[in-house]
Amino acid sequence: MKKVTLKDIANEVGVTVGAVSHVLNGVDDISEETKEKVFDAVDRLGYISNGSAVSLRSGKTNTIAIIIPDISNPHLAYQIKLIEDKMRRFNYSVIILNTNENEKTEHDAIVTACSKQVDGILLCPSQHSLKNIKFMKKLGIPYLLIGRYFADFDTDYVCADDVKGGYLAGEYLIKKGYKNPVYFGSYNYIEPSRNRFNGMREAFSESGIHIDESRIIEVSPDAKDIDAAIEKLTEKSMVYDSIVAFSDLIGFKIISQIKKDIPVVCFDAVNSHLYMPFFNVSVGMVNNGWANKAAAVLIDKINGEKKSCKEFIDVKLYEFNK
Repeated sequence: MKKVTLKDIANEVGVTVGAVSHVLNGVDDISEETKEKVFDAVDRLGYISNGSAVSLRSGKTNTIAIIIPDISNPHLAYQIKLIEDKMRRFNYSVIILNTNENEKTEHDAIVTACSKQVDGILLCPSQHSLKNIKFMKKLGIPYLLIGRYFADFDTDYVCADDVKGGYLAGEYLIKKGYKNPVYFGSYNYIEPSRNRFNGMREAFSESGIHIDESRIIEVSPDAKDIDAAIEKLTEKSMVYDSIVAFSDLIGFKIISQIKKDIPVVCFDAVNSHLYMPFFNVSVGMVNNGWANKAAAVLIDKINGEKKSCKEFIDVKLYEFNK
């Protein structure tokens, strides 16, 4: 069986071999219409690139690493799927490395990714400290933070607008007449958790209701300690009429455990693609979240673009199975 070449693709589409090469290598100087024709021809003719030869010629492996805290989190898993779909369109393969929210494991994942000569890294940081971010900067590899960022450190990121998200959660409860929320947040060093609480607190403050940090119940991001967290809430003897949960993962576990019939507002809107069979209020990103933007920015960085990217993806509140 004859091997399909770049020239075969070029002849099929009616463009130069150079144009086909630019499309497959993510160089952004080709029209969207031509890109679609090239990708269609690649699929139709069954073109497979010679990875070793391409790497030797270009100095690139056409591979990126995605390093995340918890692959079992349905929100992160879905975003990674969308990133992988996007990267595949540019002829990139994806390596996924899981850190379990551990700073040392995260460092090892960065080293592993670099030892495999990936062209770039997308990192959702554990946020214990800046050590691993500074390490990546020192390595000089193109990278972008996803999902979490450091407010006090200058680095590029694409994240949800978590302050607005928290505000929307608080606004929803206020409109429903609730005045005493409790917040099941994650560890205080995790930026999105603090931002969501601050946004919620701002909404209540505008209605003349003071919400202080005594109303935070700390939970691990994977919600493994949810039983202890709920027990802590009981021990506090706190008066509460509603719950805001840092994530759907935490919120769903609370809903299954708390016996009181009270509203639980969550974050991540995983019901948009999981279809859980119960009423669920959740704040989530619009337009498939940060996946497409993160993939596009990393490709630009790999191709030598020097533009800074500090972007918050807009969010909205969803009521599922209403």
